Amino acid sequence: MISPKLLVLLQNFSKSELKGFYKFLQSSFHNENQDLVNLYKIIKTQFQKSNGSYKENTHFDKKIVWKKVKGNTPYLDEQMRRMSSDLTKKAYHFLAYMEFKKNPMDELIYLLPTINTPSLNKHFAGATRQADLIQEKSSLKNANHHFSKFKIEYQKYRNQEINTKKLPDFGSLEKADYHLDAFYIFNKLKNYCDFLAYKNITAINPNIHLFPDFLENLKSSPYINEPCIKSYFYIVSMMLQPDDEAFFQNAKEILEKNYDSFTTQELNTIYIYLKNYCIDTKINNGKSEYFEELFDIFKTLLEKEINFVDGMLDPRDYKNIVTVGLHIKEFDWTEKFIQNYTTRLPRESQDNDLSYNLAKVYFHKEDYQKVIEQLREVEYKNLSYTMGGRLMLLKTYYELNELDALESLLDSYGIYLRRNKLISREVKQQLMNGIRFTRKLASLPRYDKTGIQKLKTQINNCKALAAKKWLLEKVEEME
Repeated sequence: MISPKLLVLLQNFSKSELKGFYKFLQSSFHNENQDLVNLYKIIKTQFQKSNGSYKENTHFDKKIVWKKVKGNTPYLDEQMRRMSSDLTKKAYHFLAYMEFKKNPMDELIYLLPTINTPSLNKHFAGATRQADLIQEKSSLKNANHHFSKFKIEYQKYRNQEINTKKLPDFGSLEKADYHLDAFYIFNKLKNYCDFLAYKNITAINPNIHLFPDFLENLKSSPYINEPCIKSYFYIVSMMLQPDDEAFFQNAKEILEKNYDSFTTQELNTIYIYLKNYCIDTKINNGKSEYFEELFDIFKTLLEKEINFVDGMLDPRDYKNIVTVGLHIKEFDWTEKFIQNYTTRLPRESQDNDLSYNLAKVYFHKEDYQKVIEQLREVEYKNLSYTMGGRLMLLKTYYELNELDALESLLDSYGIYLRRNKLISREVKQQLMNGIRFTRKLASLPRYDKTGIQKLKTQINNCKALAAKKWLLEKVEEME
């Protein structure tokens, strides 16, 4: 087979990239080797026939490909490998070129040093005016903005040095220095956030440090007024002083006022820190009011499509949004979310995701017949839905007082758990205890107050127990 390294790279090209790379190779400016064009055409054609897969494809056999490219020329393995290597390098050049072309500012920044000579002053002046205009029109005030400003202002300063015996002022140099500092400070804070995030979850941490009094000095500096710096200043402070909730609120406020200053990817990263603060620092430590904060964050992410990649919603966020929405009893909103956003998940799981999560909504709304209807539509292809779906159905039968159906499900679910070797011991124990206590609950007479109290104590004392909150609620209803 020809180079798997090359095939894997091309396999990850989008349709537009595959088409663009072909044009790139056909350009004599970028490529003068017709063999590379022919080799790429063969690979591209086979990808189209096999839906992008190359494994076990005999058409990628080196000798077969060689014959298509070189005709009756005797096969030379070294040349075949060199062709694959050269095409891989051309693919790298193409990707770098396309990334470069995304931002017109990059082209100007690379242009400025090449025309910064006395004989090309008019060209230099025109290019700097164009660069300044692009930046004025852009709302972005992120790290890349500051780095670009540094490069532009520094070239202006160099132009003054080249063209005058005595500098009229140092304005451009001072601006260049300011924006270089802003770029550095932002990235320093960002790296330190990563350090703080990993510090508590990994044994090996990055060796990242702030200078003494870095944060204290930053507070009184002009850089604190830059949105990108101010947001990360609050994030770092929030992580260092989690009990001071003002830092969380301030970070949220900065983002709400300056959405346009950041790219979508940058916003998503910052909101991850805010989500983690809500969950790990507050909710997991009993601060249930932060469910509302988390819900507001998710609504913002959805409205502005911050947590979407290529138009697709992160399945983990989808699951968490449903969980949080149901927890704070936003049933109608959550149902609409499921109806509207399930289509933004991977296509192969959409039907199951829709049916399963609607069943969860109807369970919380106590519309138990609809729960059963929705669960009938679920195909239990993964363990999560299998275990969760049966547990939900078990609770639904109890709520409907369908004791025969409940007893049958308790038996079959227990057999399933005992036989399934894919479920971890811990999870299996939690579910088996859930079955055991549900069976006791269903058979316990309401007049048996002693038995009810005994069962409540047993449930409270059980550490590994699925549906513990629901079981306690049902026992308390019997008291």
